This record gives sequence, structure tokens and C-alpha cells, in this order.
Amino acid sequence: MPASGLSVIQVQYGERVTRKSAVLHDYQRYGQPDGDLQMDYNFWVIRSGDRTILLDTGYDISARDWLGEISVVPTPEGLKLLGIDPAAVEAVITSHFHYDHIGYLGLFTNAQVISGQAEYDYWFGKWRAGDLEGEFTIPEHLEAVRRAEDEGRLRLISAETEVYPGITVYPVGGHCPGELLTMVRSASGPKILAADAAHFYEQIENEWPFFAFTSLSEMRAALSFINKLAADTGAEVIPGHDGRVRDKHPALDGPASRIATVLG
Repeated sequence: MPASGLSVIQVQYGERVTRKSAVLHDYQRYGQPDGDLQMDYNFWVIRSGDRTILLDTGYDISARDWLGEISVVPTPEGLKLLGIDPAAVEAVITSHFHYDHIGYLGLFTNAQVISGQAEYDYWFGKWRAGDLEGEFTIPEHLEAVRRAEDEGRLRLISAETEVYPGITVYPVGGHCPGELLTMVRSASGPKILAADAAHFYEQIENEWPFFAFTSLSEMRAALSFINKLAADTGAEVIPGHDGRVRDKHPALDGPASRIATVLG
């Protein structure tokens, strides 16, 4: 997969409207007015020719109401609109193991699964201890990770790693212990796919933490690292859930235009 041929598409599968005060940690201390945020639920497709890698997978919104998400186009239907056969996907990078990021991992039965070692240790430790109640992760979703491990398809990352030419992941922690950033050197320039290391532009601009974290200090450090990495590389940062990404980038031509945004 030559780095020079990489394209990146963001695919929306769900949405909801939230408030800044609801999702930004200790928001009142900033002295800023409250307001709505369009929260999109996405996964990302990285392609070179006929080779396809995904970052995250989305989840089945109809199966369980977590935070009031509204389905836009379910992942399996979105993949069909993009002409992607799940069995032909080469790899799935998991930013972390929360429900909205790995809920459809089991679709990709031939893909290498690339995950953070710390993420694996944390959630599988909780699973073995019977301590997942009330978490944003359920055994059904972790089963897909375990299946990949049993089949020799799981690759665990503990440090900055170029996992494919032009695709580098960085363990940063914070939101979850093994949260991964993904840098893609796309044809139009480098893109930092922040996933849940930064949900919204406000977090990048001000280094404001999200309300959900396993380590507040690691989350603050991750936001600082994102900005340093962007400054050092000239990369554009794509927050993981911000609906305004769709305003800044063109829709993909064709049947998936409603849900697919061209990032690079």
C-alpha cells in the first residue's frame, strides 16, 4: 500500500445533538456560553487502489440505546453504498474498545485487528473480573477482539508504530487507557484522525478535556500531543465526533454522498 496513493473518507452512521456543558469536562469554569454541538458518529475508510483499511466500525444503534443516538445509515448498509465487502477489508484499526467504535468489528472476519496493548489489558482485565457493568463496553463486542486473537489476526501496539506505509498510530491514553491516534499521509496531505482523543474542535483549539476519561492527566497530555504533532507535521486534525467536519470537507460523489465525507 504506497503512502502516496492513500485516500481517507469519513463515514457517518449516527448522530445526536448535545450541549457543550454536557460533554466538556468542568465546562462552567471556562466562563463561556453554553450551546449545542452536533455530535456525529463515524468510522473512517483508508484506501489505496483496491486495498481497504478501516479505523473503527460503528455499532448497531437499533440494538441498544446508549446515549440517545439516532441512526443515519447502519454500518453494513454504508459499506454497501461504498462498494466495500467486509470480508475483503485488510485491517481494522480500533481507536479504543468503546461500543460505538468496535460494535461491528465481528463483520470483518479476515481483517487484521490493530489495537492498543493498554486497551486490551484494561478491558480484558475488567471482563475477566466481571466488572463491565455500567461501562461503555460489553462482552459481545470484546468477543470480536478475542476471536481475532484466537485466529492470529490481533496486533497489539505499545508505542508509535507505522502499521502500514503512510499510516502511523500513536498510543495516547486519556479517554481510554489504550486510545490510539491515527496519522494518515494522504494524497492531499497528512491527517490526524483523533477519534475520541478529541471529539470536538473546541477540545483541539483550547485543549479542553471530554467528560469521559480513565485518566484526566493523560487526556490533557493527549490534547497537547495532538497539537504538537499537527504543528510538527503540518497535519490537519479531524476530531472524532464533530458534525462540522462535514462542513469543512466535500461529500463523496455517488450513492454514499449523504454519509461519506472526503478528508484526503
